[in-house]
Amino acid sequence: MNSGVRFWLGWGAGLALLLALVVWALLQWNLNNYSRLVSDRLLLLTELRRGAVQEYFATADAELRFWSTNRDMLAAQAALVDIWDRDEGVANEVREAYVDANPHPAGFRLNLDDAGDGSAYSDYHARMHEQARLFVTQRGYYDFFLISPGGDVLYSVEKEADFASSLETGPFRDSGLAETFRRAKRTNREGAIVVSDMQAYAASGGAPAMFMATAMKDGNGEFMGVIAFQLPTDGILGIMNYTSGMGETGETYLVGEDRLMRSDSRFNEESTVLKQVVDTPTVARALAGEQGMAYVQDYRGVEVMSVYMPMALADTQWAVMAEIDRAEIEEGAARERPALSGVLLFVYGLSLWSVWYWRGRQLPEEGGHLAGLDFGEGDGGAMDG
Repeated sequence: MNSGVRFWLGWGAGLALLLALVVWALLQWNLNNYSRLVSDRLLLLTELRRGAVQEYFATADAELRFWSTNRDMLAAQAALVDIWDRDEGVANEVREAYVDANPHPAGFRLNLDDAGDGSAYSDYHARMHEQARLFVTQRGYYDFFLISPGGDVLYSVEKEADFASSLETGPFRDSGLAETFRRAKRTNREGAIVVSDMQAYAASGGAPAMFMATAMKDGNGEFMGVIAFQLPTDGILGIMNYTSGMGETGETYLVGEDRLMRSDSRFNEESTVLKQVVDTPTVARALAGEQGMAYVQDYRGVEVMSVYMPMALADTQWAVMAEIDRAEIEEGAARERPALSGVLLFVYGLSLWSVWYWRGRQLPEEGGHLAGLDFGEGDGGAMDG
């Protein structure tokens, strides 16, 4: 193999290796840059989702404060407490009238304004029920409760199994509603709002539920009982399940301190609320009050980019998560690779031409060699002849 061939093979291989390193560096830069853009987008989505959920609870907080100080509601609370205290059998009577004898089936019992039994309870129920029912249905709450200082459920819009029961001694004494009642009673501070974590509620057929409650006070500041809302999960699910702009595998979801989801998975047709366990390092960091991004295996066993941040709801801590499969990120970055191939091929060809050009100019000065061709004495003699 002559020196010219060796020269071009060496230069070609060297340039190819150099360009391979350049290609690798460019692809890594492209992947890192694309990953950073995805991470920034997930962080923004996480902040927006958290803000929307917090706004949802802030609205419920403001509306509960309004009703807890509403004069008509305070008057109804005082009247119902008095009726309950005067008649030991009133709980059974109102359950008979508004549940057992209700002409509307379960789920529609709220349509009965007045049982028509002529009782003092029905008189006050007829005065307040239409307004309370309109509020619950229009504002999207599940239920609205008035609870006596002793824990008796004096009023409920929906009239489910918890209506007219005792939250201290009855079948729902260990429920989220009972817990929220006791915390509101114990706090007994003007304007103090307590919120329960999400949990299955037996009175609502085991559906996930949250409760928000506050103490009611009369004009002298005396404790009159508790007013409470039952918050549905629909509002939270509607916020977290929005997937526009999240690609094929992106999702946002909430996780509680028990490591169970508080919203639905995008990848499951059935509800995953309070069912799907998510015990990943990023969830643990979010529940510890941290915020950031990391690559982890998610609850499906798939490697994902996981953006996480904490969210506090009164005494409850949730993790707000936004994740997307790592494979989708790499596929997205790879879509830009064809644009690099033409440029790199051009650079490779230009580099070889440049070497050929400058070597061709230098060779004559080196003693009669030009571009690998030998002009020796014999050739010169032939020309002279």
